[in-house]
Amino acid sequence: MAMSSVAAQTGMAVFNRSIQFVTAVLASTAFSVVIADETMSVNEGALAVLFRDNSQSPRVLSGLQSLVNVQDADGYDAFDPEGSSTSAGLNYEHIISGQKNEHNMFTPRQGSYTLHRIDDRTVELRRRREDSPWDVSSSLRYSVVAPHYVDFEFKCIPHDRTRFGSRGYAIFFWANYMNQVEDVALHFLGKEQADGPEKWIAADAPNIHPDYIGGGTYRHVSASPLQYDDDHNFKLNVWSYDWPRFTKPFYVGRASNNMALMLMFDRACSTDEEIRFSLFKFKVKDDQRKPAWDFQYVIHEVEEGREYGYRGRLVWKKFVSREDCLSEYQSWSESPSESHDSR
Repeated sequence: MAMSSVAAQTGMAVFNRSIQFVTAVLASTAFSVVIADETMSVNEGALAVLFRDNSQSPRVLSGLQSLVNVQDADGYDAFDPEGSSTSAGLNYEHIISGQKNEHNMFTPRQGSYTLHRIDDRTVELRRRREDSPWDVSSSLRYSVVAPHYVDFEFKCIPHDRTRFGSRGYAIFFWANYMNQVEDVALHFLGKEQADGPEKWIAADAPNIHPDYIGGGTYRHVSASPLQYDDDHNFKLNVWSYDWPRFTKPFYVGRASNNMALMLMFDRACSTDEEIRFSLFKFKVKDDQRKPAWDFQYVIHEVEEGREYGYRGRLVWKKFVSREDCLSEYQSWSESPSESHDSR
């Protein structure tokens, strides 16, 4: 046999053994390839969801670009389809401090926020600290769960506490730009006054505050108002109504086609952090009802290098009753598979 043929066979044998070795190593570890792309679709149970990264933002927004329940309201997108900059849900919109700062508005919509597929029903948006003017690294993982849920988890690490000034707190804000709805109000269990009973409240963001611009924010029954400087340049998302306040960390919106959007959270208010509900009505007019059903996560005193975050669940299904909505929240919050902190 020619020496060249022997060498070729030997080389091929070594190559095959190398492939076998690498395959064995990968099979014996938790290694997985995570794919990044501009958009990713997930179809699970009754939900068809299109996720998008930040590469075209703010012209096209990141998060859930569309959300359709193909069983209960096929063809009806939960989010406003009128334009690419309005069709968005669970969209990371703002980081806000307690004082005037040029970065109080829309910074999460600027710069890189890459989208990665984790598995067939899970995707994740990732932002490096270098891409945030607040020097905050973060991730937002979305998992579509049958029959009609989108579970989400936000994690962040502030790397420079001084960015948040003397007041020390940070507001992280998410937007849901709704399609036509039946009722503009946010519905939640709460109290209308300190000594009042817990009851269902329809909160429609009335214009009763000097810093009101198009809507307002509701806080937990045990939460205090956030203080902010007089010359603050983005007050509309910082102030909150004194009353009513919510008692449980979930709200319900009544959309068209008898659909319900529910958002629920694994925490409400503690010494370190809180969840707040926001309603804005910039696209609510006589002939149109397209509110923004939003929410906020607030860190009360930013600590450098500490990981913060929360879990939540979005429900998109036919409205049955208020009792059914409460049952959805209770089932999720009491699930042993979740480490909730419903304070």
